[in-house]
Amino acid sequence: MTLFHWIGDTLRQQLDQVPLSVARWLMIGLFLALMFWIVQLPSTVTNPTDRPAKWTSDLKIWAWLALLIQIVIYSVF
Repeated sequence: MTLFHWIGDTLRQQLDQVPLSVARWLMIGLFLALMFWIVQLPSTVTNPTDRPAKWTSDLKIWAWLALLIQIVIYSVF
């Protein structure tokens, strides 16, 4: 057994002890933290500068939508 096998087996054994519900809530919490961070970004960072500003070109909306879909998926499944 090589060093990498030993590290992988040890890590797998440790992670097997984490309940799936805890992992689910940690991921949902991470997505919620990302959503909060996205809201805090200024519009100058999330809008392209070479085009006129429209509500569809704001990347905050689409990032929020993608994260919301992921939260729903993690909550349901």
